Amino acid sequence: MNGSATVVVLALSGVAGGLAGYILNRCMSWLLEEIRLTEISHSSHVQDSRESESQSIVLVILLGSATAVGVVWWEVISHGLLVQNVIGPSTTTTALFLRGGGHLVFFWFLAAAAWVDIRYRVIPDVITTPGVICGLVAMAIFPQVLLPITAVTERSFAAASLTADFLVAWGPLNSSRAITSSWPHVVIGVVVFIFWWVACTSRWTIKTSVRSQGVVQRAIQCMKEPRSIVFVIGVAILFIANLYGGIRLAATQSGMIGLAISAGIVWITRAGASAALGREAMGMGDVTLMAMVGIWLGWQPAVLTFFLATFIGLAHGLIQFFLHRENELPFGPSLCLAAVMITLFWQSVWSRFSFVFDDVVQLGTVLILVVMLTAITLFIWRWVREKIRPMA
Repeated sequence: MNGSATVVVLALSGVAGGLAGYILNRCMSWLLEEIRLTEISHSSHVQDSRESESQSIVLVILLGSATAVGVVWWEVISHGLLVQNVIGPSTTTTALFLRGGGHLVFFWFLAAAAWVDIRYRVIPDVITTPGVICGLVAMAIFPQVLLPITAVTERSFAAASLTADFLVAWGPLNSSRAITSSWPHVVIGVVVFIFWWVACTSRWTIKTSVRSQGVVQRAIQCMKEPRSIVFVIGVAILFIANLYGGIRLAATQSGMIGLAISAGIVWITRAGASAALGREAMGMGDVTLMAMVGIWLGWQPAVLTFFLATFIGLAHGLIQFFLHRENELPFGPSLCLAAVMITLFWQSVWSRFSFVFDDVVQLGTVLILVVMLTAITLFIWRWVREKIRPMA
C-alpha cells in the first residue's frame, strides 16, 4: 500500500471511527436510560447519567476516531498481528480489513462494558448479549476475524515455509483440516448456546399486558426485551453455518467452545472466590463479559486474557486502595483491557505461550494454576484491606 493510499485509508478510518463513536455514545445514553430502573437502580454507585453528556460526546468521537486509525494502522498497514514475510489465508488484504473491522466492533463493546462497570459497578446484559450475537454473526459470515497464527508447513521437494492461518478450536486451520457439515457439530453448538442463553442472559419476558396490544406494539416490546429473539437468531446462525460447513462452521464452533470455556473458568473462579471470601467476589456480569470475549477470540486467547486480567486487577486494586482507600473495584475493566492487549499483541503472546496448549495435561495444570492464582490474589487483596484499614 503506497503512501497516498495509506493516508486515504487512515482518513476514512478516522471518519468512520468518529461516526461510530457518536453512535456508540447515543446508544449508551439510551441503554442506560432503559436499564436505570432495573439493574443500575439497585446499585449504590448510581449517578445521574445525564450529567456532562454534551461534554463527553466530543471526547467519545475523538477516541473513536483515534481507535479506528490506530487499529487500521496496526493490523492492516503494519501487519502488527502477523510475522513478516509470511503468506496464508489470514494475510490477504480482505482478511486484514475484515479482522481489523471486527476487532473495532469488539473493542467498542468492551469499551461500553468497561465504562458502565466503572461508573455503576454492573455489566448489563444489554451490552454483553448483543456482543455475543455479533461475535457469532462475525464467525459465521466473516471468519477472517479469527486471530492468525503462524506455523511451519512442510512442502514436498522444497524447504518448509512459514504460513499464517486462522486460529480455531483445534489450532491452525489448513484446508485439509476444515470440518464438514454434520449434525453432531451443530448439536454441540446449539447445546452450548442454549446453556449460555439460560444461564447468562436476563430472563426477559413479554409482559401480560402486552398481549392486548397490537402487532406493532408487541414487536416493539419484543425488541426491548429480546431474550426470545436472541435465542432464535443464535440457533439460526448455528444451523446456517452447519449447512455451509468448512471454515464458517469451524469458526462458529471455535466461538462456541471459547464461550463455554471462558465463561466456565470465570464462573468457577467466581464460585470459589465467593465461598472463600464469604461474599460475592465477582458478579455474573463478569461471566457474561468473558463469554463475549471467548466467542470473539476463541478459548485459547480467552484463557490468556483471564490470566493477564488477574495481574491487571491486582495492580489496579492496590493502586486505588493506597491512593484513594477504595475497598471494592470492578473487575470488568481489567478483563476488557486484558482482552484488548491480547488481541493487539497476539502474535508476540502466541509465540511465547502457544506451548501451553500443546498437551491436555499441561493445559489442565495451567488452568488450575490460573484459578489458584486468582484465589490467592483475592486473598491478598482481602488481607491488605483488613490490615491497612485499621491503620488509616
